Amino acid sequence: MRDNMQAISTIFPVFFILFLGIHARKKGWINHEQNNGLKTIALDILFPFLIYHIVASSVLDRQIALEIVYLIAVWIFVYFLGKIICRMLPGNLKDLSPFLLLTCEGGAVALPLYLSIVGSSYILNLIPFDLAGILINFIFVPTILQIRRKEDLKILPLIKKVISAPFVIAALLAAVTNLTGLHHLISQSEVFGSIYENTMGAIIAPVSGLILFSLGYGIRLKKGYLSNLMKLAIIRIIFCTGIIASFFLLFPSKMQDPIFSMGVILYFYCPTGFPVPLQIREILDSEEKEEFVSAFISIFLLIALVVYVALSIYYKRLPS
Repeated sequence: MRDNMQAISTIFPVFFILFLGIHARKKGWINHEQNNGLKTIALDILFPFLIYHIVASSVLDRQIALEIVYLIAVWIFVYFLGKIICRMLPGNLKDLSPFLLLTCEGGAVALPLYLSIVGSSYILNLIPFDLAGILINFIFVPTILQIRRKEDLKILPLIKKVISAPFVIAALLAAVTNLTGLHHLISQSEVFGSIYENTMGAIIAPVSGLILFSLGYGIRLKKGYLSNLMKLAIIRIIFCTGIIASFFLLFPSKMQDPIFSMGVILYFYCPTGFPVPLQIREILDSEEKEEFVSAFISIFLLIALVVYVALSIYYKRLPS
């Protein structure tokens, strides 16, 4: 009974904030542009500080680079295999469907849900997955689109776009200050240590709440696309289940840690990365396609929440 109450105490705030977001959209408290502004504040301004703080103060694992390289290869494989399998879908959905199989939304979905279970000290478990996703979203996807348009590949603009992303800047800066020992000197300083910790605490505190509210605002489903949505959802679930299984085979020592393995399971059952629809705007040339993408992401938000609840209950029952 006590374990169940602890699980409920963890889960309830998440669903309450999601409900506030849903209710805000229905009541018209904020409009679409205001919600996008809220998301921008959370993801592009506040969230990079959280990434910096965790990466800079963590012990960096050599396997992180292997995880990033492996996931880049996996997502590329998923795209080309998905392109073959998605031929079963209607003609107007064949082109965009393989892109919806790519990457998972870490910053706005997986990370806040995961941190609400295990705490912010474990965020480094999922950061490599998002770094791989960023490289796929900002290099691989634009490259595929340029090939579709039969244009010459412009590598430098793509690299510039990746390097200038706030998430990447924060991660790279954190790695430098971590490896050089500069972060340790600042955090342990009598003069700057408390200033740093208090400032980071004030910045980090609202991140999860803002992201979850925005997430709830965006949940919506269209009944008319249900059949094709289910087909594509099943394809994505099969692919993501395969990725999770491969982690047990390739990274067995890390997957023995229940906290790490929970992060892997939650992450890969999360929705398509939110940058994907922005990157494929040129092929979302009808309202029907835009609504299909929105509905597909909403379905996986619900799937992620179901997985989140199950993992929350499981985590609370682990021996402390």
